[in-house]
Amino acid sequence: MKTDSQMISDNQINTVYFSNVTQETFPNEIAKLKNLIESEAFHVDLIAETQDFYCRDFMPVQVDKNDFVQFVFRPATYFERKDYKHISNPVSIELFNRLSRPRYSPLILDGGNIVRWEDKAVITRRVFKDNLYQFPSDDAIVERLQFDLKCKVLLIDEYPEEATGHADGLIRFIDSKTVFINEPDPKFQDWETKFRADLKNYGLKPIELPCAMGNNSETADGLYINYLQVGKLIVVPQFDFQETDDVAVKTIKKNVGSDFKVATIRATWIAKYGGVLNCSSWGILK
Repeated sequence: MKTDSQMISDNQINTVYFSNVTQETFPNEIAKLKNLIESEAFHVDLIAETQDFYCRDFMPVQVDKNDFVQFVFRPATYFERKDYKHISNPVSIELFNRLSRPRYSPLILDGGNIVRWEDKAVITRRVFKDNLYQFPSDDAIVERLQFDLKCKVLLIDEYPEEATGHADGLIRFIDSKTVFINEPDPKFQDWETKFRADLKNYGLKPIELPCAMGNNSETADGLYINYLQVGKLIVVPQFDFQETDDVAVKTIKKNVGSDFKVATIRATWIAKYGGVLNCSSWGILK
């Protein structure tokens, strides 16, 4: 598929939204984030009528300034009865908040599984499993993805033993040819080998960030790659890990260049629920 358009990427956005649930639960933490973001002349707002902290997943994806695409929000991780109440309704949210009306895609896909650059997006192959019964083939799913996002789709395997299958805990773009990835875990060497082979095939150079998650899969403490980016501002989560907090910041500063402002914020308050700053925000270009 020919894709000549340029998708809105993180280094272009100027407005960040947080869920009203996040604001209500963590008012002091959101106030700190708001002050930090607005100190760099960006705008912060809230999304009303949400049921979850992680608004990245159920909000539409901005393809162009006036072009948004809404995927079907049906997360398998919320299929337990106790979690039903946390499933937000994107259509109700869009109407209540008077947001720009999006295009609607039949694909089941969380926003956290889309890591974008101007002409490409990285998505894990979880999308095949989630849409197995809706499309005749994997190729048909990729074709629909590229139609919806108007860019080339780069597929990687989902991380072993990670429930969401999201890409935003695995990779982030520095520029069109360079990406941050997590340092390897020897426990999943086969996955790592395949992942790096995919990156090489896509012409992407990886730069490793520390990942201090260890064996604790219940929280996202130590997942530095899930930082928040707003234009030329990068907010790196900190987890009170003396050995890796500073290394993550220094590595990001070294590789993004002097045009970027790299700031930090303590993020254990949100990481304990399984996601960090990118997961809990929705950024757009207004």
